Amino acid sequence: MRKMLIPAAAGLLWSGVSSAVTVDGYDIPYIGAGYTHEFGDSARDSDDGQGFEVRLGWPLSHYGYPNLSIEGNYHSLRRDRDIDGRPDYQRGLMFDVVYDFGLFGWGSDASVGPRFKPFALAGLGLVQEDVRGDEHEHFGVNVGGGLLMPLNWHGLAARLDARVLAQDNDESADGEDMLIDYRVSLGLQLPLTFIFVAPDRAAPPPVDECELAVVDPVTGRSDCGLDSDRDGVLDGLDECPATPAGSTVDARGCTLDLGSDADNDGVPNDADRCPDTPAGAQVDAIGCVIAQTMVLRGVNFENDSAVLADESRDILDGVAESLKSQPNVRVEIGGHTDSIGNDTYNDSLSQQRAESVRQYLISRGVEAGRMEAMGYGEFKPIASNETAEGRAENRRVEFKLIVE
Repeated sequence: MRKMLIPAAAGLLWSGVSSAVTVDGYDIPYIGAGYTHEFGDSARDSDDGQGFEVRLGWPLSHYGYPNLSIEGNYHSLRRDRDIDGRPDYQRGLMFDVVYDFGLFGWGSDASVGPRFKPFALAGLGLVQEDVRGDEHEHFGVNVGGGLLMPLNWHGLAARLDARVLAQDNDESADGEDMLIDYRVSLGLQLPLTFIFVAPDRAAPPPVDECELAVVDPVTGRSDCGLDSDRDGVLDGLDECPATPAGSTVDARGCTLDLGSDADNDGVPNDADRCPDTPAGAQVDAIGCVIAQTMVLRGVNFENDSAVLADESRDILDGVAESLKSQPNVRVEIGGHTDSIGNDTYNDSLSQQRAESVRQYLISRGVEAGRMEAMGYGEFKPIASNETAEGRAENRRVEFKLIVE
């Protein structure tokens, strides 16, 4: 029964955090794992321990504590001394409160060079040990701190931490009331943004072209591939089925006004090879986008959330159509905030908003491998954060278009 106590508690921790992730908005749980090394209390008369640790964390930003998280940490390590045919071991499950000091960088501009987040932690939990062939369980407390260094991939970060673990001693070592161990850990930490930031609307079901196909009056066949007016748009999708021969048509099969410029990119319809270019994009002589960075005007979100506002979807629908028509274009979607609020909060929120845009475009048929979401927080302003107008300019989503 005693051997099952810590594994059972670890299971409860997982189920508790799993149920918590249904909270809407920006407090996305994270996971982590890594190597841990123990410098054990000399009273045990055993070697240092080596092993692994895993953790689950939940930021408390949603509850008004932008710098705090709660974290469950499970570690398992072995010591080299062998008394009863097996090494000594220690397992522990600690519940910690973590305080994040925010994002720092070299020099005055944290967007240049390495960035890191120092943190401190304190907590308590249960420790199970096998020492000299005897198994014991103790309550313990630990304090410590460390550094997170963002690796700029979906919020992934390297994590280094050190902690002091103090636990009651009854039989683990003679003559000691308290055992003091020191642990150093190195590993990775990943927020679960890509799991819990879902697209705002499900993709519409694919159209079954065969259901829309017309019957050929000569052969009597119902043909999914039939294009009666030979305009390049299948009859089942052609809203203008009697287009004159040689006409230039749009995606609906209707004749373009050759003297006009439907997408307002400066290239007339009769010369435009990419007729659905997003508003504001720079194009080449045939109307297709060139490598550039552009701000998506009108793409907004609900307050303090990564949920797209309703009016943003129409804009992104047009962007999706343009990207699908130009498969040689890759996109970095950059999320940016103003300077209001905590650095860590802004960094996390901008990443989640960029990922929300990416997921929406995926739901509209754009290939996932062509897009990458990056959150830059407040560190790349395009206007002054001293005025309301400047802050509004800085709260934006940018597309960096890369033409292959």
